[in-house]
Amino acid sequence: MRVTFPHMGMTWVGVKHLLAEVGFDVVVPPPITRATLELGSKHSPEFICLPFKVMIGNYLQAVEAGAEAIFMLGGVGPCRLGYYAEVQREILQDLGLQVRMIVLERDNFVGEIYQAVKSIGKKIAWHKLLPLVRFCLAKVAYLDRLEAQLLRERYGERQAGSCSQLLARAMQLVDQASTWTELKHVQKDIDLHLQHILLPAAAGPALRIGIIGEIYMLIESAVNFGIGERLGELGASVSRNMYGSTWVREHLIPDWRAFFNARRIARHCRPYIGQRVGGHGFESIGYAVEYARRGYDGLVQVLPLTCMPEIIAKSILPTVSRDWQIPILTVTLDEHAGEAGLITRLEAFVDMLLERKNLRAGGKSYAPSFGS
Repeated sequence: MRVTFPHMGMTWVGVKHLLAEVGFDVVVPPPITRATLELGSKHSPEFICLPFKVMIGNYLQAVEAGAEAIFMLGGVGPCRLGYYAEVQREILQDLGLQVRMIVLERDNFVGEIYQAVKSIGKKIAWHKLLPLVRFCLAKVAYLDRLEAQLLRERYGERQAGSCSQLLARAMQLVDQASTWTELKHVQKDIDLHLQHILLPAAAGPALRIGIIGEIYMLIESAVNFGIGERLGELGASVSRNMYGSTWVREHLIPDWRAFFNARRIARHCRPYIGQRVGGHGFESIGYAVEYARRGYDGLVQVLPLTCMPEIIAKSILPTVSRDWQIPILTVTLDEHAGEAGLITRLEAFVDMLLERKNLRAGGKSYAPSFGS
């Protein structure tokens, strides 16, 4: 059976390896482009959120390439992601596409994979499936760690674009790695190249900016216009509160680090909100406090239009901003958003943060000029 799945940041590397190893013929959707978004928007409800529309575009392009079934995560709570699969199934059927939708529920993720393998007449032992899942998670986790480091240190790259090129090379090599030994060799190779593309961090960044918001909009650079990279190019060290591998560890294959991290973030939320609101609205508030406590200069909240959990967080973040004296820029994106407008807003925000930092340090006000 030829199967596919939606793109979501770097997770495709691990998902592809997992599905291929258990016996499926995997069709990876083409990289997300404007054409993907336009195709998905054409066949989606107008007021559904952007991730839904992009996923529909992924599915249609993958089905055109020969996919017969789609793997999709289920969910619970106010976030509509838990209902995506059912609505998307109806859309595909209305288009005359007889595609099987395989929904992996969060509370039995590994078991759902096991049952899916059995359904196509193949077998895999539990003692082989669990190590395979761990290896696939390790592939994604390494790419996430590398991306996090590049976001923190991109402001010091020797040549513009070298960090993005290294990350693309790492994705290609990690995708090809099929054993732990090969993965370790890839890590050594990438770490060696990393030393040559970054300047020594002697002076440090001009600013530290945290990015919070809805997970899909955070980790899929094709839909957020590479917002982290843009901030790095403007001289900021960037930290992001969410990655694909961290989400898996918190929701699908929990570990003790994720447990204690979630407890810490929940404590930060207590003065502002008493319960979870679905999606990652709760985490957006908690990490806003976390970054403020760490002394960050500013925050950027990224959310898709009509995202209910993040709209709730958006209404609370001004209070967090006032209490902790940290500026917060909210960026809402849909299929009509433009890159030029976003860049202008980011430049203005960075300008404001630089002047604010200068004034707080006792300096004089200045009018910065880009390109000078």
